[in-house]
Formats: sequence, C-alpha cells, structure tokens
Amino acid sequence: MPRVSGCDKLLGLNKHKNMQIFWQGYTSIRIETKQGDKAGELVTDPFENESAIRFPRTVEPEMVVLSNQERKDFNLEGVAGKPFIVSDPGEYEVRGIFAYGIQDPIADAGEKRPVVYRIEAEDISIGFLGKLNRKLTDVELEHLGNIDILVLPVGGGDGMDAKTAAAVVNMIEPRIVIPINYQIPGIKAKLDSVDAFCKATGGKRQDGNRLKISKKELPADDTLIMVIERS
Repeated sequence: MPRVSGCDKLLGLNKHKNMQIFWQGYTSIRIETKQGDKAGELVTDPFENESAIRFPRTVEPEMVVLSNQERKDFNLEGVAGKPFIVSDPGEYEVRGIFAYGIQDPIADAGEKRPVVYRIEAEDISIGFLGKLNRKLTDVELEHLGNIDILVLPVGGGDGMDAKTAAAVVNMIEPRIVIPINYQIPGIKAKLDSVDAFCKATGGKRQDGNRLKISKKELPADDTLIMVIERS
C-alpha cells in the first residue's frame, strides 16, 4: 500500500466538515451527516451489552443497517427511537443517507448470509463490510464500486483476520480505511489487536476519537488507516 504524508493536518478538526464517523465497538459504527437542512444518523450492527462494553442508549438513528439477515443476532431493542432497519439487499434512503445492500447470491450458504453495504452521503462513498470473514467476490466488488472510506473487520473471530483485511484493502484502494472488530480491554470475544492489521497494510496510521471529514479533504492519492477509539 502507498504510504501517506501530511494527513494529520488533513484530518484535523474543522468547523466546515459535516460528516462524522464514530466506532461504538465490535462492528458497530455511527455516521452523522448534514446536507443543507437535512441531518441524518445511521448506525450499524448494534450489539448486546457486556460488563465492559455497552451499546450507547443515547443513540437514536434514522437508519440501522445489519451485516447479515438474521436480525436476532443484533441488539435492536437497544436502539432508541423508531429507526428504519435494513437487513436485506436493496437500495434505501433516509434523510439524505443512501444505503445499498449487496449480497452475492452464490457466495455463502445458510441463514446468516452476509450483506455488505455501499453508503453514500455528502458526496462521500463508504463501504461497510460488517462481519464478512472472507475476501470480496467479483459480484460484491462490482456493486461496491469506487469507495472513499472503507470500514472492515480486522481482528479475526467471526470476521476477517488482519491478512485477509489487508488483501481486501488492496482490492478496493480506498482513500481512508477504518478498522473495526478488534481487541479492546474487557470484551468477551477473542480478537486480535488492530496493530497486526496496521502492520499488514504498511499504510500511514492516525488515531482519534472520531473521523470528521468532507469530500474535498479526503486524501488525494494514498490510503490512510484511521483508528478510531471506541465511543
């Protein structure tokens, strides 16, 4: 992967940035957007509470997307409000946030067939791979298209390990990568650290409590690994 220089300034806080992405733990992220008078919030994969990590009760999104079709695997009761819930392939839109659910009809068998997503808002494209535990198929790659920000599991367990995740990053070549589903103190799942993934990619790493970004401030040529602290 090409190395990046000068991205710390690029991703600094700026009042003109609108999109914000937070990591809530496991494969759950929160995307906050604002386009004109339309403010929207999307959440992925709400998880069951544990003693050391709890799904935030203050989250009240307009849309929730799930990375497989078995809804009982997710803590939907823990999400406040009455969000629109997506767990099937198709095209969906709520308050200026578009979510395209993608599923390869022959890639996986069983009830928990993965759904990956292309999410679009503020002229930024986000690929969310959820709990995918393998490389992308040609069908999935074709429908994802060009991706600005890629969110993918990197810690093994029921998702990709570091080596597989690094290979997928090379397949997609996004501007920014946000790793999820890795080891943090106290969680029940046995996962690897995010450091193994960062080492496998060889890209520039930046840590922070969120990603706040606009289209014009995306890295122009190279890929940045943005490690977000759990919020």
